[in-house]
Amino acid sequence: MIEVVNPRRCMLLVPGSNARMLEKSASSDADVLMFDLDDAVVYEDASKRSAQQTLARSTLAHDFSAKEIVVRINAIDTPWWQDDIRAAIEAGIKLVMPSKTDSPRQLFDVVSFLDTLPGAEDVKLWPMIETTGAILNCEAIAREVPRLMGFCFGIGDYTVSVGAHFVDIPDRVSYPLGHLVCVARHYGLVPFAPAVAFSDMGSDAIVREWGAYLSRVGYEGALVIHPRHVPIINDIFTPSRAAIDSALEMYKAIGEARAEGRAAVIIGGKLIEKVNIDIAQRTLAIASKLGLISMEEIA
Repeated sequence: MIEVVNPRRCMLLVPGSNARMLEKSASSDADVLMFDLDDAVVYEDASKRSAQQTLARSTLAHDFSAKEIVVRINAIDTPWWQDDIRAAIEAGIKLVMPSKTDSPRQLFDVVSFLDTLPGAEDVKLWPMIETTGAILNCEAIAREVPRLMGFCFGIGDYTVSVGAHFVDIPDRVSYPLGHLVCVARHYGLVPFAPAVAFSDMGSDAIVREWGAYLSRVGYEGALVIHPRHVPIINDIFTPSRAAIDSALEMYKAIGEARAEGRAAVIIGGKLIEKVNIDIAQRTLAIASKLGLISMEEIA
């Protein structure tokens, strides 16, 4: 049986204060849009309050029905996070991304607030994991906090908190990326991380390198901050025709093997068993959702 999946190949960050960018993002090819009320908005009260109003108005004025939208809210030690959530709910958004969260306790405060709000019954949390404390505590967060849907690694604040430097090498954060994806997958959460170029934001090659790295280690997709990088990331996380054909071959071969009482099969000298089939099934599920293959081809 092929599972139903919701492809989340690329998440595009959109400043919540910029009405024009919010409008344009509705036609983006990104599967997920992150409307940012945190770092993308000047840290002063007037700017934060204006951004909340802009986000609510823009989201209601344009058609975002084809997108999954998440609102990144300000940290809970600021005076703005509760009104950020109110603005998201007013706009009908069901995903909230708390920033700079270190522990379950901080997310409990967000959950408790959501529990008091009419219309927030279905709102889920997709917190940023972007400090040393958050990396150390992410398993406790995954285990204890309700309403969770996923984790998103925040490389900027993590770099500062660990005392590292901003360089364009993804393996410099191999530990937090590996730990986070392991915890997320174990608890059935969606793992995401940025594909960024610190030295040159326009560098397609660097973004492609980060995206490919994240795909190899098991991330669901990658976050970008410039629309030009959306097709690059989509391409990385979209199954190729060769990958689809290989998955089909494995899926059908193992089905025949199991009908004959065998648990594994050899294809082209390679042993194909349950782990290969699990990966193949996910490849086919994503391909089907994206319209790259029909269910008749899989059956």
